[in-house]
Amino acid sequence: LKNNRCNVCDSKVDRLNPLFQEAHLNEEIKKVQEQISNIEKEQYAYNQKRIEFSKKLQDARDSEAILRMYSVTDHEDIEKIKENIEAKKQHIQIIPSSLSNNLVEISKIDMHTQRMFETILKLEEETREFNEEEFHNLKKFIEEDQKKLSYIDQQIGAITEKITRNEEQINQIQNIMKELEAVKEYVTKLESIKSNIFSRDGSVATSLRSWALNTISTKASEYLTLLDTKIQSIHLSEKTRDISITCYSKTEMLELESLSGGEQVVVALALRLGMASLLGASSLGLMILDEPTTHLDVERRKSLVGVLSNLSNITNSRIPMQFIIITHDSEIFEDSNVDQIYKFESTEQGSKVIAI
Repeated sequence: LKNNRCNVCDSKVDRLNPLFQEAHLNEEIKKVQEQISNIEKEQYAYNQKRIEFSKKLQDARDSEAILRMYSVTDHEDIEKIKENIEAKKQHIQIIPSSLSNNLVEISKIDMHTQRMFETILKLEEETREFNEEEFHNLKKFIEEDQKKLSYIDQQIGAITEKITRNEEQINQIQNIMKELEAVKEYVTKLESIKSNIFSRDGSVATSLRSWALNTISTKASEYLTLLDTKIQSIHLSEKTRDISITCYSKTEMLELESLSGGEQVVVALALRLGMASLLGASSLGLMILDEPTTHLDVERRKSLVGVLSNLSNITNSRIPMQFIIITHDSEIFEDSNVDQIYKFESTEQGSKVIAI
């Protein structure tokens, strides 16, 4: 904000909404990015735990599958298998010793015996180091891991949803940033136009003033030669916020304060004629002079009307320039080609106008 006013519409604004401040938006984006980074780290840690728990769960499921494959559901089933094995061993002991070394051949008596024998051997091998307490502890651990895994899945879902919301918020902030950048560029261009074109001290206004002062100086100097004075030329220049007037004779520079009252009137009249010439490009067809002969000597008074008559075409147009002269010196109109002269007299009935 500049002077509590909007840079776009120049309306009065008490404060600027923090949402549209670039520093605030950058800070918000930084915070959101930090949150996303932390959430991604947490998500990675949860994924690692999930992989570890999934591996343990798979091992437990494989063990359960093996037990189900042999119809083992609890410790009693294992005891029954052990009893069955002991019975088989006792039955084998009944077999003559001569056949003790041919158990494999005995088991091949029929297909059923062979399958039973292979199954018993496999179960005996797999259950050799079986620990029921460890089995229950592992089962309990698996159940706990399943609960943790479910909780982690819920957390991952919540984190994913939060990431999505933050990404949407980032997109909104980025869109606002783009709009603010466009507004900033627009305001910058407006400021540039204002400073270069509409500002008094801009390049355009300065150039126009310089051109106008040079034009007025040139025209005023031309009119001075017609007014028969020792001043040959006038130069106007801009100094800070004022206009400096410098007069020149044939041999020297003349200070405006050193001129006589009549000469100052001549300079003022020449400058006004110069300004009228400049404005004549805008179809200026009329100029009013109030007491232009003040401080002029007799010769310059008489030559004034003639000079004005010769300047009837200062507008460079087909329509001649018209002058209205208000004066108490009626003698200046003697032997002149003025179109009309009116004399105003004050009477008891009011002002009386007489055409001369």
